[in-house]
Amino acid sequence: MRKLPLERQVVLGFGLAVLLIVSIAALSYLATGRFVQASRQAVHNAEIIAPLQRALALAYEVETAQRGFLFAGDAEYLVQRNKAIEATRKTLDELRSLSAGDDALLARIEKIAAIVSTRFALLDEVLAARDRSVEQSQTLLARGLGRQEMASLGSEVNALAAERHALLRENATSAHQYGQRVIVIFFVALVVGVALLLLIQALIRRQIAARQQAYDELARSEERQKRLLRELQSANEELTSFAYVASHDLKAPLRAIGSLAHWISSDYADKFDDEGREQMSLLLSRVRRMDRLIDGILQYSRVGRIKETRSRVDLGELVAEVVDLLAPPPHVSVQVGPLPTVHIERTRAQQLFQNLIGNAIQYMDKAEGRIEVDCRAENGEWHFRVSDNGPGIEPRHWERIFLMFQSLAPRDRTESTGIGLSLVKKIVEMYGGRVWVESKIHAGSTFHFALPKAALGGP
Repeated sequence: MRKLPLERQVVLGFGLAVLLIVSIAALSYLATGRFVQASRQAVHNAEIIAPLQRALALAYEVETAQRGFLFAGDAEYLVQRNKAIEATRKTLDELRSLSAGDDALLARIEKIAAIVSTRFALLDEVLAARDRSVEQSQTLLARGLGRQEMASLGSEVNALAAERHALLRENATSAHQYGQRVIVIFFVALVVGVALLLLIQALIRRQIAARQQAYDELARSEERQKRLLRELQSANEELTSFAYVASHDLKAPLRAIGSLAHWISSDYADKFDDEGREQMSLLLSRVRRMDRLIDGILQYSRVGRIKETRSRVDLGELVAEVVDLLAPPPHVSVQVGPLPTVHIERTRAQQLFQNLIGNAIQYMDKAEGRIEVDCRAENGEWHFRVSDNGPGIEPRHWERIFLMFQSLAPRDRTESTGIGLSLVKKIVEMYGGRVWVESKIHAGSTFHFALPKAALGGP
């Protein structure tokens, strides 16, 4: 988990907390549901037991009131008897209502109601006998009329009440157990939730401390980078100043040496033999190479530092101008395919093609030399190619030729400074592009460079 980002750790932690809460809520809901159900059943059984016992007591009250009336003849007992009968019937209706949905219980209640009705009918029979004769009614009572029904009623009511008492105790026990479970679940959830939140807090604090440390380290690194950047800018300024001073200080005596060598070669030409003239010619070529080398170094140092205003440049026209400037010999033909118009520094574009085409002309070893320049759009880039049928380059040199002061031909055979291709590479990379070469010995070379369209203002 430590490998995860802080945001994911927090989301994961709170996700676990939510999952825990939902799980505990589900368990609590189930336990609470069972508790509520058990409690309701306990209340229901209690509600049934009370009217059952009341119905039995009212039945006894009816019989007692009737006996009082029969033996005392007081009409007040008769009123009490009738009220008790009415109350008994209401109690039985109440029991029927409480038994709704429970067919077995309702059947038991109806059985009790039937016994009560039978008992009340026998009591009415005794009252009817009294109207005929007091002795007759007393005789019926003495013989125990209705005693069996009354015993049956008591037995049925007590049995049902005992069953409901047992269910009541069972429901109360279940409710108590489920209540205890709810309490345990609550405290477990509380402990686990607090522990999980403390863990999340610890992870967050650890991540914040790590980020703060990384931020402090980044601030120190940025300060070091700023210091190094200032030192680099200072070094670049010193290097620029040195390059200009060096070029001025080097070119002045170099021009003097070149002028003196040319003057000596002209004025004392008749004094030199063939070897002397060859040496003077070699001296003049070395002076020219040194002059081009100084210019090349200056051009290389300016790339990326000295910027000119970009403009829309028709590369087809620019390459035609470069070819005219290079003035290839008659045995070398340069074919230029369709080239795009781009938004670029004109001087940099001219340096690119001048070095690539100039190298192809300089190293051409065929009687009929061919140089082709073309371009195609692919993958959001302008892909340029400069191909020739020259001597070719061995694969082991493909990377080395783009380094400064690297030339594959002997210095005495070609006047190369070894800077041209390194300058090409620097310019291409300045625009976010890439440069590479493909070649085959004795079959020629193809120099590729690709520039992003976005960097050149292309569509």
